[in-house]
Amino acid sequence: MDRELSTQLQWLSQQASCLQGMKRGLEKESLRIDSDGWLAQTPHPAALGSALTHPSITTDYSEALLELITPPCDSIASAFGYLDEVHRYVYSQLGSERLWVNSMPCKLGPDAQIPLAQYGSSNIGRMKTLYRHGLGLRYGRRMQTIAGIHYNLSFPDSFWQAWQEASGNTQSLTDFRSEKSFALIRNFQRRSWLLLYLLGASPAVCGSFLAGREHGLDAMPSGTLYRPNATSLRMSSLGYQNDAQSDLKVSYNALDEYVRDLDRAIRTPYAPYEAMGVKQNGIYQQLNGHILQLENEYYGLIRPKRNGASGERPTQSLARSGVEYVELRCVDLDPFEPFGISCESAHFLEVFALHCALAESPTFNDVDYQRLPLNQQAMVECGRDPALEIDTGRESVRFRELASRLFVELRAVAEILDSTHVTNTYSAAVAAQLAKLENPALTGSAMVLQAIDKWDGCFYNFAMDRAERARDHFMQRPLANERAAAYRDEAEASLQRQADLEAAPAPAFDDFLQQYFADTPTGAA
Repeated sequence: MDRELSTQLQWLSQQASCLQGMKRGLEKESLRIDSDGWLAQTPHPAALGSALTHPSITTDYSEALLELITPPCDSIASAFGYLDEVHRYVYSQLGSERLWVNSMPCKLGPDAQIPLAQYGSSNIGRMKTLYRHGLGLRYGRRMQTIAGIHYNLSFPDSFWQAWQEASGNTQSLTDFRSEKSFALIRNFQRRSWLLLYLLGASPAVCGSFLAGREHGLDAMPSGTLYRPNATSLRMSSLGYQNDAQSDLKVSYNALDEYVRDLDRAIRTPYAPYEAMGVKQNGIYQQLNGHILQLENEYYGLIRPKRNGASGERPTQSLARSGVEYVELRCVDLDPFEPFGISCESAHFLEVFALHCALAESPTFNDVDYQRLPLNQQAMVECGRDPALEIDTGRESVRFRELASRLFVELRAVAEILDSTHVTNTYSAAVAAQLAKLENPALTGSAMVLQAIDKWDGCFYNFAMDRAERARDHFMQRPLANERAAAYRDEAEASLQRQADLEAAPAPAFDDFLQQYFADTPTGAA
């Protein structure tokens, strides 16, 4: 165990109650599909409300890519309870459609048959759709149909205050929290290979997704493409990719550097994107011709986040008030779980994140920025290969040996969280994940390939079966009348909020965009 982690665990074990008040929330993406497994071509159902203003039911890239969001919750159980209700309401409004429960998408036609999410005629609604049009122009629309789980996690002020006092730090609490949050983020990236192994569940994909692309995957007679030891093709170069970002280095060493680098990317022209044109015949095609249109175009395994004021860009919110929570983004949808993630996995993510916060976290250098994506690619392509090695920066070590060492530390962190919440669920979650290390057949990626084999090697048949099972799980438990009425009322209220926004006086769209990008976050110049 590293010295820093040992020191932090020692003081934390004496006042574990300071962790009470942790908040977590989930954002779960799922494609709507028709009864034949093709991407739905229908609009976002009106019964689900406005995708622009509804707090819990929205869309991501496509009109067919639903995103279900929980509020920050005091417990994992309450977060899952909320997600359960939202699912039950949504399924009741889908008619013959289903939700696809795998990260890699269903049967897709040409890009033109992947409908962009629509958010209405307000300036912010138009900007959101235009941003998605730009993403499709730059990378193709298929890449944007990949789905996953985002796990949002924050630690309470009492934790940061106790830690700051114990370490004798004299910064403001905001600055201390941001500094330690970036330490968490660096360690999360250093050790993300473990999560990709344990929680990856996308070793195969329908051949339609990669039609016309070089891929290097093995093919099953059914047309399914896969890698025998892959863990998460969603997180590989076949999934989210961005050639313009390959040379973009965004610092994770400090908040001001992170904000500076993202803001610079939003303002730096990129010739291939400029050549596509920002406007054609007076009609916008993308927000700009720069490396990034918006901060969220920068893909990452984890993001520092803050809830900002209306109309405020993410970097402006961070620069103004510091990091509020972290968004863990590398978790595949688990097709064997109705919610796309298990409670056990949620508990493990919280152990993992706290470990990343407490352990020693040196700043990144140029070699680190080059090494981390190579480790990630090796893990997603062949993570269940027993010979796989991870480059630690000092040496290359067999993955399983390195992971075994890490689990010793994770057990100690889990005991702290168990003490805080008077439970044994965190330690049980670590034990369950350790079993996957000792027996790779228990991993989600291995189980997906085993299940596909039972469906004669057809990813489509396997995935349709899982989609139907998930639908049955929720449809067999309809909401009570008063809860269903509450969701209908919220849907109607969200539609009214969108209508009010569209009816309010507003500047011309050109002026709106100019103002939106005019302000440079403090410290980003």
